[in-house]
Amino acid sequence: MSSTRMPALFLGHGSPMNVLEDNLYTRSWQTLGMTLPRPKAIVVVSAHWFTRGTGVT
Repeated sequence: MSSTRMPALFLGHGSPMNVLEDNLYTRSWQTLGMTLPRPKAIVVVSAHWFTRGTGVT
């Protein structure tokens, strides 16, 4: 088992068009996905989520 930690990243989405069009922004995300090792888990914190109460799953 490797003890190497994955980097912490902040990926702001900006305009929704950034993920729909072919541009430097989307190509940079694709490069990041091909460059980083595959994580065992992902933690997501978002203000764009609707649920009753607060929870961690």
